[in-house]
Amino acid sequence: MSEKKLNIKLNIAGNPYNMTIDARNEEIYRLAAREVNNELVKAQQMRVDGFNVQDYLAIVAIKIMMENIRLERKSGVEDGDLLALKELSESLSKHLEK
Repeated sequence: MSEKKLNIKLNIAGNPYNMTIDARNEEIYRLAAREVNNELVKAQQMRVDGFNVQDYLAIVAIKIMMENIRLERKSGVEDGDLLALKELSESLSKHLEK
């Protein structure tokens, strides 16, 4: 079954962006756009000479990715761990089928 698509317009840094997304993800897209705009306002409050909106958006992108990486590391689950868990699950499933 294919997911219902939805056309939305997100306003980021004063520019409209039309997007076609899975309807189930609409809230996440809107929250993400709101968070980017909120972080952009904070970054612009630094008032760095010569910075334009693109420069501030780069600062926001770095900040958000740093938070993402911190969360990934904090979770402690890495690809190798996931692979090991998958193998264990398959092994247990085979054992239980006997």
